[in-house]
Amino acid sequence: MLTAAGLLAGCGGKADVPDSASGEAQTKKSQTEKSQTPAFDPNEPAEVVFYTQNGMPPAEFDKRYGDSLRKKFPHYTIKYIQNTGKGMDVAGVLAAGTRYDIYFANVGYFENETISHDVQFDMSGLVKTHNVDLNRFEPSTVSGVKASKYGIYALPVFTDTMAIQYNRDLFDRFGVPYPKDGMTWEQLFDLSRRLTRTEAGKPYVGYVPFTHYMLYMNPLSIPLIDEKTGEPTINRDERWKTFYETLLIAPSEVPGVRDYLKNHDVLDGFYKDQQVVMLGAITSFVANSRDDQLSKFDWDWVANPSLPNLPKIGGQPYTQYFGITKMARNKDAAMEVLKHLVSDEFQAAAAGKGFMPVLGSLDVRKAFGQETKYKDKNWNAYFYNKMAEVPYKSIHEIPIANLYVASMNRAMRGEIDQNTALRLSEEAAAKQLQEWGK
Repeated sequence: MLTAAGLLAGCGGKADVPDSASGEAQTKKSQTEKSQTPAFDPNEPAEVVFYTQNGMPPAEFDKRYGDSLRKKFPHYTIKYIQNTGKGMDVAGVLAAGTRYDIYFANVGYFENETISHDVQFDMSGLVKTHNVDLNRFEPSTVSGVKASKYGIYALPVFTDTMAIQYNRDLFDRFGVPYPKDGMTWEQLFDLSRRLTRTEAGKPYVGYVPFTHYMLYMNPLSIPLIDEKTGEPTINRDERWKTFYETLLIAPSEVPGVRDYLKNHDVLDGFYKDQQVVMLGAITSFVANSRDDQLSKFDWDWVANPSLPNLPKIGGQPYTQYFGITKMARNKDAAMEVLKHLVSDEFQAAAAGKGFMPVLGSLDVRKAFGQETKYKDKNWNAYFYNKMAEVPYKSIHEIPIANLYVASMNRAMRGEIDQNTALRLSEEAAAKQLQEWGK
């Protein structure tokens, strides 16, 4: 570099210009280029391409998002790429050079599928220029991205959290009073003891936690991986012992529960076989996959019990994130689309169909579930508690969660004790993280 500068100086080139003058010239050039950049016109035609790895059928995408977006933006071309199998996952789509402007997935999956491929984009500037008020959101749904070192890489569009879904028919049959909002976990376990029995050779269990959701939405807000060290937190963070003892081991120690867990699937036990009387559940089972089964028996919801040291704190939100990618061709148009998805208008319409809104608006929340055939159910159970804060989510969130759950299920079935489960989870996670290079 010094040689080049000397040659330029000797030839009477630009090296003769003082540094201050050169800097001033560059500044003026930058300002000129900036002034020549056309301002975004929201009325101009644009193409916005959506993609998710979950394989959502195009008809479902249109039903949830596409139809509303095309009606709102008739001058925009809204496209959707479906993951149809081999070569259509995130890695395959990127390897093929396929552009997508907006990626969407649930928390944990989103980080694993975007940040690990370095396609996330910090939308902080767009949030400001497009006047997106983050204070409109339920705080926990945005707490994770607001605190991220990657900036605001996504906006929440839908969310979910845990409540207790229960079979009213079985409560009536066994002569036990229905559960109520505001219960403690011990009160719930007492109901489970009264309901767990065998009749005509058929086992019934009062309450069983669904381990995956209990972990994803744990009310203690325990991160699975330490953000600073990249090490697994299980068996190191003392809160895991409380999680195990109160939320996994205690309910499984009700006589009859472990025998049931050894031979039955928990979700089928509630929705299909009607042998599980109470289950930790989420609203999307009503809006999506379990609707046909839920129409066959009488059921309702109550709020999740809370822990003694965390009164009125429920589970974490299980949020569906939408984020603009680095490769987005028209990021302003993409942000206009996202603004519609988080508008009161769209959120209220979706809430009516049973999708839990991400906004704090009481008017939007009043619409929750009211356009479904279950509008008489206790939808407010999901708003009874304050949502727990979302902790750090790593790019390895989902595979590490699966390792933790494997040991948790073994402990609930009584195959291993709590301490062994914690140790095995730590060892498996540490080994896997080491192989991935954290």
